[in-house]
Amino acid sequence: MRTRDFARYTLTAVRAQRGRSLLTLTGIAIGVAAVVLLTAIGEGIHRFVLAEFSQFGTNLIAVTPGKTSTMGMSGAMISNVRPLSVDDARALEQVPDVEAVVSVQNS
Repeated sequence: MRTRDFARYTLTAVRAQRGRSLLTLTGIAIGVAAVVLLTAIGEGIHRFVLAEFSQFGTNLIAVTPGKTSTMGMSGAMISNVRPLSVDDARALEQVPDVEAVVSVQNS
């Protein structure tokens, strides 16, 4: 089959089945739009998360108190033991290469 015959056969089939051709074209357009939209949303979320984590810089560390023992229950159901104190923050200031220490107390 020559290219010219193939093109004529294809156009005849598209004209004969206009509704089917329109639905097929619409389905392809929706599929391409969905892929582009989901890719853009994923890239946006990726950049947002990176910006949130890197806004403070790469040379910071946060130390938060934890429980000294676990009982198998959720921490929200029982009070947490807070073993860190202001003296711990002062001790961290004495560590070599530590530039600053900020202590925060949550009630």
